[in-house]
Amino acid sequence: MRSAINLTPEILVPRLGDALVEEGLLTSEQLLSALETQKQFRIKGESPLLGQILVEKGFIDRVTLDRAVTNQILKLQTALQQSNQTLELRVQQRTAELEKAYQKLSELDKLKNNFISNISHELRTPMTHVKGYIDLLLADDFGALSTDQHQAVEVLKRASERLARLIDDLILFSTAETSTIQITKKDIDLHLLAKEVIDRSLPLAGQKNIRLWLDCPQQTLRAYADPERVQWVINQLIDNAIKYTQPDGEVFLRVIPSNGDITVSVIDTGIGIDPARIEEMFEPFHQLDGSSTRKQGGTGLGLTLAKKIVEAHGSHLVVSSIPGKGSKFDFMLQTRPN
Repeated sequence: MRSAINLTPEILVPRLGDALVEEGLLTSEQLLSALETQKQFRIKGESPLLGQILVEKGFIDRVTLDRAVTNQILKLQTALQQSNQTLELRVQQRTAELEKAYQKLSELDKLKNNFISNISHELRTPMTHVKGYIDLLLADDFGALSTDQHQAVEVLKRASERLARLIDDLILFSTAETSTIQITKKDIDLHLLAKEVIDRSLPLAGQKNIRLWLDCPQQTLRAYADPERVQWVINQLIDNAIKYTQPDGEVFLRVIPSNGDITVSVIDTGIGIDPARIEEMFEPFHQLDGSSTRKQGGTGLGLTLAKKIVEAHGSHLVVSSIPGKGSKFDFMLQTRPN
């Protein structure tokens, strides 16, 4: 009897028995009897369809069953179409909402960038005047300064230089957000550039008793890059390494030939970074220690801009790090035009 199963459409119809009872084609008692029989077969390891049992028991003929199954399938198709239409409408509505929200965010982002650009340019002019007068004071153009006064003005000079760098970073960031960073490549002496970075960074490293090393085996190492932009990137990476390296630690600047190009690496013995959070470092205004009590200064723009500048050179800023051990930042530079 089991080999005669040929009612596969029933598989598509859930709760067929209830539908037959609702249509008056079957009594509740007949349905319960058929379900009990189906249960007994399942205990034996067989899985007959309910409709087959109803036909074999004589509760319903095959033609009526097939018609009922077909009607149920048509109802299911109609319900599915209506559900799809409702779902499609919801998707369209949600898409419209998201597009509107995205447009609003884009407008706010544009306003933010314009504000940053405007305020940065407004600050640059008075900052230039401040730096100029500080230099005049240090040159004794307004009269000789006492030792204490000279030290105080030196503090002002360092603070003004830091503020000037911050303003320049903000201007560069606002430019990078609205267009591609412009670079002017030329033939440069990378060894000399690296040495200038080290010399500039020695006082900062000395404040934390951090040893700063330059590893550049060739006295003359030519690269094809934008000297100002590349120097800015290396300065940023060195400053960042010093910032996150404990006193008595070490920071290395390595510049070596590599497969026809040049690899620039900044390596430190600092606190390291959780590999899962490396991508966060490159988000604008983001710092891994973003609490109000964070120990390190900065705006969170340095690495964002460094990445953009490196990419403008056709390279990538690659980061590897071990928490508690230190970090390494690498990027490649061309030695000649493509």
